[in-house]
Amino acid sequence: MAVFEYGLDQGMVNGFQAMPGFLMDFGYVDPKLPGGLGISTTVQQLMGSLVSLGMFFSTLISGWIADKIGRKGGLWVGLLIMIVSTTVQMTAISFGGLYSGRILLGFSNGFLLVCSQLYMQETMPSNLRSLSYTFFQFWISFGTLIGAIVNNATAKLLNRASYRIPLGILYIIPVILGIALLFLPETPRYLASRNKPVEAGKALRFLRDSSYNDIQIKEEMAEITHTLEVDRELAQTIGYRELIRGSNLKRTCTSVGLGLFSAASGVPFITQYGVYFFMLSGDTQPFRDVIILVCCGIAGVMATPLFTGKIGKRPILMFGGIVQALCMLGLALSYSVRGIDPTSGKVIIAMCCIYLFFASATTGPFAWQVAGEVPNQQLRGYTFGVAAAITYLSGWSITFTIPYFINPTALNWGAKYGYIWVASNVLITVFTFFVVPETNLRTLEEIDEMYMAKVPIRKFKGYDCVASKDARLQAVQNLKGDETEKAARD
Repeated sequence: MAVFEYGLDQGMVNGFQAMPGFLMDFGYVDPKLPGGLGISTTVQQLMGSLVSLGMFFSTLISGWIADKIGRKGGLWVGLLIMIVSTTVQMTAISFGGLYSGRILLGFSNGFLLVCSQLYMQETMPSNLRSLSYTFFQFWISFGTLIGAIVNNATAKLLNRASYRIPLGILYIIPVILGIALLFLPETPRYLASRNKPVEAGKALRFLRDSSYNDIQIKEEMAEITHTLEVDRELAQTIGYRELIRGSNLKRTCTSVGLGLFSAASGVPFITQYGVYFFMLSGDTQPFRDVIILVCCGIAGVMATPLFTGKIGKRPILMFGGIVQALCMLGLALSYSVRGIDPTSGKVIIAMCCIYLFFASATTGPFAWQVAGEVPNQQLRGYTFGVAAAITYLSGWSITFTIPYFINPTALNWGAKYGYIWVASNVLITVFTFFVVPETNLRTLEEIDEMYMAKVPIRKFKGYDCVASKDARLQAVQNLKGDETEKAARD
């Protein structure tokens, strides 16, 4: 639920840029433009880029925060800032207030995105971790859909209510999630890393419920404890400097590269500027068509259970990069050949829909998942936070420059901007082939063992993790020994 806010904002701000009520406050009058109102590139740049900038700073420190006060603590910090940022945005009547609210929203989303993913990584069983990211991606897409639907309903209001009503929805999740967190434990792996084995065992027992017996719980706890002990022997200190030492450097670079997939794929171009871009392309019903676009994204998310766990994550990521590149190529070629006409507009919308379907089913959920699986336990929060920070810094630069490319008052490239994303999506495929390991159905401890053993990337899939198996076997033997000793005493 934490990432619903991120998706909701994307769906809302996308529409604000073509909403008369919003443009009356933060736009300008121009009879030559559709609707007689326009928005400057500066406002477009700052509305999108300030959120990414805020996310850069908050994700950069989120690993340290999550290490000090826990994954739940980081989520509560994000929820509190979300309430403040929403209040500022809803009451803003000046550009200063608007921009302040946007950067605070970025701070909030940074904590919520990183800490929610850390919580998922550290609590889900290996066979369900991929499926959990289906729900993670679903909540982002669902939030975007709700934002687009509410925008479509309020866009005709010629006053501030047109954009303040959608903003008010941002209050809902912080209240619900804030209460729900009271009933959830901290992650077992975090508690174990803080030398709290008893609390870690209780948390794991709660999270696994009756689906797992006591032996399975002890096996998993033994594997977690063994890996932590190995990590501590190799690294006595925990901090940002450790990210570039020894084998951690390779893992950090891999995690950062995977995080950058969300920026390199071109998703911000489609999701944050969809309504405005469709309108420029000659679309007469851009708000309606963006709802269709978001539904295609949700359909892609809901298709992932059909192949999750059955196909490796490497081929999924490579396939996604290729299809996304082809969609961007089709979009750009149509505009280059025909310019703005009804046929070109339909092709552009179709390419965007196909693109978002596959991006939501492949690179969207799986890139971030593997980025969180690669780091070792002690540095997972730090590594993931740095990866997210670099990603959102890239996102900031992208959202800041997109208006220059597509706005009629600047370069006016229109859909030709898609050519840039063809090359970046090809790079996604190349990076995955040479750098990304296969982590499908592996526990976090098994992944850690393979990195420690310096297993080549392409041999991860068939490697036999002996140390992890031995740790689980030793736990079973200890449990049987305890039972035998107890029976003898009785």
